[in-house]
Amino acid sequence: MQKIIRLSPEVIGQIAAGEVVERPSAAIKELIENSLDAGATAVTVDIREGGLTSFSVTDNGSGIPASELKMAFERHATSKIRDTKDLWQVATLGFRGEALASIAAVAHVKLTTRTADAETGMQVLNDGGVITSITEAASPLGTSVVVKDIFYNAPVRKKFLKKPAHETAGVTELMARLILSRPDISFRYLADGKNVYFSPGDGQLKNALLAVYGLDVLRMLTPVKGVSSGVIVEGFVGVGDVSRSNRSQEYFFINRRVMKSALLSNAVETACHQRVMIGRFPMCALHLTMPYEQTDVNVHPNKWEIRFQNEAGVRDAVESAVRAALEQTQQEDLLKPRLFTDPLKTTARQPAPQVQARPTVTVAPVQPVVSAAALAKPAAPEMKPVTSLHAPAAQMRDEPAAPQPAAMAPARETPAAPEKPAPAPAPKAEAPRQVEPMVPVQQAMPQVAETKARLIGVAFGTYILFEYGDQLVFCDQHAAHERVLYERLLRDTAQAPVSQTLLIPQTVTIDRTEYAAFLDNRDQLTALGYDVDQMGEDTLVIRGLPVILGQTEAASCLRDSLDELAQYGRIDDYDKKLRIATTACKHAVKGGERVPEEELTWLVTEILMSRIPPTCPHGRPLMITVTHTDLDKRFRRIQQ
Repeated sequence: MQKIIRLSPEVIGQIAAGEVVERPSAAIKELIENSLDAGATAVTVDIREGGLTSFSVTDNGSGIPASELKMAFERHATSKIRDTKDLWQVATLGFRGEALASIAAVAHVKLTTRTADAETGMQVLNDGGVITSITEAASPLGTSVVVKDIFYNAPVRKKFLKKPAHETAGVTELMARLILSRPDISFRYLADGKNVYFSPGDGQLKNALLAVYGLDVLRMLTPVKGVSSGVIVEGFVGVGDVSRSNRSQEYFFINRRVMKSALLSNAVETACHQRVMIGRFPMCALHLTMPYEQTDVNVHPNKWEIRFQNEAGVRDAVESAVRAALEQTQQEDLLKPRLFTDPLKTTARQPAPQVQARPTVTVAPVQPVVSAAALAKPAAPEMKPVTSLHAPAAQMRDEPAAPQPAAMAPARETPAAPEKPAPAPAPKAEAPRQVEPMVPVQQAMPQVAETKARLIGVAFGTYILFEYGDQLVFCDQHAAHERVLYERLLRDTAQAPVSQTLLIPQTVTIDRTEYAAFLDNRDQLTALGYDVDQMGEDTLVIRGLPVILGQTEAASCLRDSLDELAQYGRIDDYDKKLRIATTACKHAVKGGERVPEEELTWLVTEILMSRIPPTCPHGRPLMITVTHTDLDKRFRRIQQ
C-alpha cells in the first residue's frame, strides 16, 4: 500500500479544472458570469472550431485592478464573498473563485484589462497555470480573456472532447440560455467569424427571445406571469406547434441565474398536459425571483444545480402560473395538436400526391348519400321488410348480389314498387371521392376465400362484425386499420426510406443549434428521406420528406430530427416508431365513418392473413370474439 502524500499544485489544478472546465462551453460560462458580476452591459463571445482552437470573452465591465492580477489567477480567490454567512445569500453568479485558475491550468490564457481610474491597461500571459508575464497594454474599459489550446497539457481530457461541430452546438445552446437569462445585457456571439446571436440588451425578454428564435416562434409563445408561495414567475411558454421532441428547450432562471431543474420541468409539463401531444414537450423561458436565502447554489462547481428550501411551493408556483396563462390565452389554435391528412377524408378538390402511384378506389362518403328523390320519401320504404328476417341465411347473404335486382324486375311494373330500386343506384350517382388504399381491393379480394370469413356489417358505425370459422368477431375498425397501417409503414421504412416530393415546398426557420446539426448531418437526413435545401443561415426549404410524416408535419418533423441529431447525433428508433404510430393513428379510418363493403372486406382479410398483433400500437384490443358454442349456451340451445 502506497504512502499518503500531498499532491503537487499542478495535479491539484488539473483536478479542480476537471470539475469546472468540462468542455469549452463550461469555460465560456464561467468567464461570462465573471463579466456580468463585474457590471458589464455588453459581452462579446468569439469561438473558433467550437472553442477547441480558441475562444474569447470580452466585456465592458469594471475591469481588474493591476494590483490584483496575480491574485485573480489563484484558486479560491474571489471578491464576491467574505465568510460562510455570504454562502446563504449569494447574489452574484460567481462566488467560488475557481473559474480563472481552473481555465488557466489547462490552457494558454491571455487576459487584458483596464479599470476606469487607470490610464493604461494591463496584460497577463498564463501558460498551464503559470504566469509568464505581466505588462502594460492598450485596452478599453473592461476585460478580455483569450483562451487557446484548451486541455493542451491534459491529453486524457482532450481525448473526450467532441467534434468541433458538436462543441459549437454546446456553446450555441449555452449562449441562448445566457441571452434569455439576462435580457438587460447585450450579447454578441460569433462562431468561426460568423455572427450567430446579437441581443439588444433592452431588458425585454420578448426581444431576447426574438434574437434567439425569430419572429415566427415568438408569435406562438404565451406570456406567463404569476406570484405564489413568495415566488414570482415570469416568462413565456410554448405548446402546440412549437412543442419539441425533448426537453432541450425548457429554460429556467432563478434570480437571473441559469439553471437546470427536473423539478421545474415536471411542473411545466404537468401544467401543459393535454396541450402537447404524447411524447412531446413544451418549450419555455421562465424567470423565478425569490429570496436568496431560500436557495442553495453551492451544490456543484459547475453551478447548474440549485436546491430549494421549499420545493413543493416553488413547483406549485410554476405549475399554477403556467396553467393560468394557458387557460387565459385566446390563441386556441396553439392548443390543438396538428393533424395529419386522413386519406379516407380526401376530397376531389385536393391534389393527389405526385410521388405515389397507388391504384385508387371509389369510397362512399362519411355521411350516407341518397338521391334527391329519395330525400323526398319517408325513411320507412328503405327499411328491409320484416319478412326478410325469416329468409334462409343463404338468401340473405345473396341479397346484395347482382342477380337480385333482376328477380325484383316484375315489381317495378306496379305503382308502389319504384321506391324499392331507387336507393340502390343513389350512392353511385354522387361524385365519388378518391382515396389511396394501402393495397388495391382487386388484389385483396381473392384472399377472402382463404380466410373463410363472412362479413356481416358494421355496428354503431364503429365495430365490424364478421363470421370466422366457429366465431363471431367484433372488430374495432379504427384500431384494426391503425395496426395494419403501422405494420406496413414500419416494414416499408425498414427496407428503404421513401421520399415524398411536396407540391409546394415549405420553408422553416431554425435556430443556430439546429442549423449546426443540419450542416453536420446532411447525409443522414438525406438517407432518412428528407430533401432539404439551405436558404440563408436560419432558413431551410423542405422539398421532400419521408412519406410517413405527411406534408402538414413537414416543418415540425424536420425540427424534431434536427433536435435529435444535435443532442444525440442520430435519430432514435423509439422516436421513429412513435412517429409511425402517430401517423398510422391519424390516417386510420375513424369510428363512426362509413366505409364501403369492399374496403371492410380488405381490412378483415388483412387482419386475418397478416397475423398481426391483436392490439393497436397504443395497446387497445383489435377484436373481441364470441364462439358459436357460447351463443348456443346463452340462448339455452345446449346445456352447460
